[in-house]
Amino acid sequence: MDTQQVHSKRSSLFLQSIKQNHNEALNVTSCFSFSLSDQLFQKGWEYFHSSFYYISSTEKTWQESRDDCVSRGANLMIIDSQEEQDFTRRFPKRMWIGLTDRAQEGTWRWVDGTLLQRSYWYSGEPNDEWGEEDCAEINYKDVENSWNDMPCDRQIHWICEKKMAP
Repeated sequence: MDTQQVHSKRSSLFLQSIKQNHNEALNVTSCFSFSLSDQLFQKGWEYFHSSFYYISSTEKTWQESRDDCVSRGANLMIIDSQEEQDFTRRFPKRMWIGLTDRAQEGTWRWVDGTLLQRSYWYSGEPNDEWGEEDCAEINYKDVENSWNDMPCDRQIHWICEKKMAP
């Protein structure tokens, strides 16, 4: 073999090694993702549009609900599409979502710090009716626009969201 053939052979072996390592890494990642997904399904999570959702069976305050979501590796649900809003209709109960104006009255922010852009408030909401309605809930009174502001210390169900990497 001449030098060029040796170099070509080494390059070919090197590329094969890279491909094999890449495929092994993909297999490990795939197994991990499947394992995580499987665990979430077993623990009562529902999958929808690249996220898992946990709907509580008990009632807590907004902060207790958020703490529960965080303990599960998630956060209160952030509704950023019509599809997600429609998804909430499956659960005919009042539920906390990850929206609050506690930091500044009238400035609604999601739990990730982003400002509210698109909203689905029930007619006349938010109204801060009791003077301290700083947290948002899904209230199934209206099929399309179901959000309501209410005092954060009320105890209702909640919905957590765990976004999965694409």
